[in-house]
Amino acid sequence: MNKIEIIIDGAIRSVEQDQSLRRALLSTGAYIPGICDHPDLNSFKPFNWSERVWQGTKMVETDQVHHDNETTDQAYRHCDLCLVSINGGKPQRSCDTTVAEGMSIETSTPEVISSRRSSLKRILSRHPHACLTCPQRHGCDRIQCSMNVPVQERCCELLGRCEIGKVTDWIGIPNDTPAYHHEGRPQIKDEPLFLRDYELCIGCTRCVRVCRDVRGVDILGAVLSNDFPVVGTTGGPTLEESLCRFCGACVEVCPTGALRDHSDTKPLVQSMAPCSARCPLNIDVPGYMDLIAEGDNLAALELIRERAVLPGVLGYACFHPCEANCRRDALDGAASICALKRYVSDVAGDEPPRILKKESTGKRVVVIGGGPAGLATSADLLRAGHQVVVLDSANDLGGMLRQTLPDFRLPDGVIDRDLKYLFDLGLETNLGRTFGDSVTLTDLRAEGFQAIVVAVGLGESIRLNVPGEDLTQVSNSLYFLQQASRGIGENLGGRVVVIGGGAVAIDAAMTARRLGSTEVRIICLESEAEMPAHPDEIRFAREEGIEILNGWGVVRFDASSGGGVKVLLKKCLTVFNEQGRFNPVYNTGIELKIDTEWVVVAIGQRKGIDLKELESSPDVFLAGDIRQGATSIVEAMADGRKVAVEVDKYLGGNGQFDSPQRNSNKSFIGKDESFHLRKRTQPVFVDPVIRVQSMSPFIPTMTPEEALSEARRCLRCHLRARITPSVLPPDPWQRYEADLLSTIPHAEGVMILADDQKKTIRIVGSPDLNQAFQAFLNEDLTAEYCHWEIDPMFTKRESELIQAHLQAFGEMPGSGDLDDLF
Repeated sequence: MNKIEIIIDGAIRSVEQDQSLRRALLSTGAYIPGICDHPDLNSFKPFNWSERVWQGTKMVETDQVHHDNETTDQAYRHCDLCLVSINGGKPQRSCDTTVAEGMSIETSTPEVISSRRSSLKRILSRHPHACLTCPQRHGCDRIQCSMNVPVQERCCELLGRCEIGKVTDWIGIPNDTPAYHHEGRPQIKDEPLFLRDYELCIGCTRCVRVCRDVRGVDILGAVLSNDFPVVGTTGGPTLEESLCRFCGACVEVCPTGALRDHSDTKPLVQSMAPCSARCPLNIDVPGYMDLIAEGDNLAALELIRERAVLPGVLGYACFHPCEANCRRDALDGAASICALKRYVSDVAGDEPPRILKKESTGKRVVVIGGGPAGLATSADLLRAGHQVVVLDSANDLGGMLRQTLPDFRLPDGVIDRDLKYLFDLGLETNLGRTFGDSVTLTDLRAEGFQAIVVAVGLGESIRLNVPGEDLTQVSNSLYFLQQASRGIGENLGGRVVVIGGGAVAIDAAMTARRLGSTEVRIICLESEAEMPAHPDEIRFAREEGIEILNGWGVVRFDASSGGGVKVLLKKCLTVFNEQGRFNPVYNTGIELKIDTEWVVVAIGQRKGIDLKELESSPDVFLAGDIRQGATSIVEAMADGRKVAVEVDKYLGGNGQFDSPQRNSNKSFIGKDESFHLRKRTQPVFVDPVIRVQSMSPFIPTMTPEEALSEARRCLRCHLRARITPSVLPPDPWQRYEADLLSTIPHAEGVMILADDQKKTIRIVGSPDLNQAFQAFLNEDLTAEYCHWEIDPMFTKRESELIQAHLQAFGEMPGSGDLDDLF
């Protein structure tokens, strides 16, 4: 844009033309207060008043007299805090004045300051402000009030953090501001996600304008009633009736706390929606849901693949922590984020992928282990331009994904489809070789690898170490599941007992059921609430007739005369101690005996290799479970990505692989008449009687219609992070140092000094603030902070500040001696 020159308080500044004067001034660093203005709202767009609005069940109609009066209409939709003097004229609003070449603006004339305070007085007459004048508000719990302010007249929990409070501090509350009295305006606390407290509303209409003009949802409006803007919903008493999409933009722009998130809702974290923030891979969930809603499934898959190189695997086998943090769960159930990932993988996974990678670096990396951590590391290193070879003892990549996850959870075809992208990236393999047996670190270095990543997982099952564990009929879960994946044991028959409460134990039990076991029991120490297995997995097992015995531990296994096993159990009273550590306590006087033909021990895995040599070698990097212990698939992949950063930097790179996240920044979401009619898609599972007869997946992939509907359930709450923050006043308190002298103006005003707690110790009015500060420097003072107010009526302002301090503390600032003030 073209630049023009204006004069600000005597200094020539260059600004962009065709913008509001306030924004031009802010762009130069000059702070101009304003509550009704906001960076994302059009300063010049006319405001359309509504005929009626609802504040909960209270309906308010417009005052037609004022509705038809353009002058009054304009006056009451502005805060009039952004006043400045233009070319020596009377104070006027800078927010709706277009900047022009050669303008001369005075931002702090006596008349401007006085007019701003008058405007603030009008605003605060209908907003709680007693806490804003309290010297003890910092750190106040808002429960015990030393000033005995009635609860209903105190500020909200945003005290010290809200925009209106910061602006008030900067402008200064006039002494003649009328006391606020609670009016009993509606408070709506029983609707999901948001709290609406109309007692705190000052009628700035920011929420109305962001909902209308930025989001395009248009469910908020305002009417003029008794010379005051009244804001509310336009479609009915509730947010649902008004077709609110709960995006949160209104809350984000509210300057007062009239609109707030409920305290128990999931917050945005580091500018990410909670679903993305709680995903270990930080997948752009709203981004790919938006693409699915637009029908671009391939683009959605590519967006997922940027962070998750195995999208199909996660779509089938992830326990989706993202969904546990979806904000829509507070309305009518979380979005089916994981099922949508599976959907795009199934419908678009065979399409040619988009391959983006840097030029070859000539560096060679070997990744030992073809499981999720190793494959995630490999993908990012390939994108960085390195040559990557995966070495694995198996004949197929996938690690435990292929070897132990049963097909009803994760078919091999899904793994193969995800691997194709890695091969298209240039992945090489060296399979059938076992690290530590047929290949050593020395061998790998001799083959020219500059970095070695060890991602072998936890390859050994943990033993119970009880008598009888070596019986032929007792096996560990890894061996049992590996045999089943090879088709061994298809006619298992008989009864099976599985020891353990995690996902592997559930998988083993459900696999035994499919191999023909007539009776399957899971025995674990934990209560059902404590079981590590996901609740869905527990439910699936019970649907298939699998019995779960909670609160029992194994004493021993005995061979029975019929070739089976007798399992002796003892009652477990508690599993964890007060510090949350595993420390089971038993009642050995309570025992239970169970007869069975087979036992599968599934109590966890451990490292199968010695790490001493690996951890002392600078060119060796550990990734996944071998480094961080037993984790989920998505957590192993996330750790693999972290290791890829370390390896790339070790090889001379910058550790950056991600493309900019796409399609997440659209601010307009529009109206959606069906938004609240779309309930969470519940898949129709295969009947348990039928599904136990095969290893086929029993959870169906969404249909295109279901996927489209589900993707459109997303609240797009991540867009809140894209809202430009309001420009807040600079912190008036500055460190009391001699270097500050050069920044203090030669102007009339009041200088305030404070101690390390920012409690006032000196208040001095002066015709020259710079000289007053110089005089302080010549004294032996213990001040830590200072700030000043420009005010030509400095003696009056000095007296006001002293009186406020006296009222608050019952003493004069500092020593309490009036003579010390001058």
